[in-house]
Amino acid sequence: MAKTSCRLRIASAANLLTLSRSFRFAALSVRMTAAAMLVAAPVQAQQRQPDFRWEKALAAGSVIGIHNLSGDVTVTPSTTGKVDVLGVKHGRDRDDVTIEVVETRDGISVCPMYKDVDMECNERGLQVHDSWGRRHRRHGDRDWEDASIDIEVRLPKGMELSAHSVSGNVSVVGAEGDVRAGSVSGDVRMEGLRITSLRASSVSGNVQVGIAALSGNGDLKFSSVSGDVTADLPANLDADVSMHTVSGSLDSDFPLTLNGRMSRSRLEARIGKGGRDLEVSTVSGNVRLRAAK
Repeated sequence: MAKTSCRLRIASAANLLTLSRSFRFAALSVRMTAAAMLVAAPVQAQQRQPDFRWEKALAAGSVIGIHNLSGDVTVTPSTTGKVDVLGVKHGRDRDDVTIEVVETRDGISVCPMYKDVDMECNERGLQVHDSWGRRHRRHGDRDWEDASIDIEVRLPKGMELSAHSVSGNVSVVGAEGDVRAGSVSGDVRMEGLRITSLRASSVSGNVQVGIAALSGNGDLKFSSVSGDVTADLPANLDADVSMHTVSGSLDSDFPLTLNGRMSRSRLEARIGKGGRDLEVSTVSGNVRLRAAK
């Protein structure tokens, strides 16, 4: 038996090169297949057709109000000159939610509408007339994530924007004029803005704002309760600034001329010549002002 075992080991050694090559080719094939799957996954996600679509050319200066309950809100520039609203549903009860677009005297309101919930979409936003809590207790197996919808809006130039979600991230690129954005539970990220005034807030999430150009003298207000607040601002900014955090640090690229007392958690100062109000605050997180390069 010992000799047989020895001969088997010798035979195995003789075939080692062939087996090694086979394993290498098999491993390479697996890696190539895995890589192809990783590349294909984002492409397939991008190719997914929206569950809802609405488009229309609106007058310049129209107010676009987006009021989501559960799901992300994404706003990007339009390439067609029309307002384009798209929705992608998620969750096992996805058929219970859709989007309603209501034309108002000032523009449009975009809202999610849920089956068997008394709710209304109008120029004031989304109005829920019965208690979601009571409905949730009646349907104990239901949850927000069981029926959510991501809303994407492609926005032409010359529109004003108000974009909010209760549970979801809010992303805005290239908006102009007077802009409002916020989330209760989610991050708010904005970039490439050319604005006259801006308010961006989150209760539980980070707020990151990037402003390419400012006009007029409208207020700038950025805040979070639990999260960092970071603002990238034009290097030639003139503003009267207030920065505040309870648990975190304050940091500024801009030279500051103090208007009053300064502490580790709060300061009031002037940037440049002063002028518009700039308020940046959080309860738990860091506050940063960065000058565009």
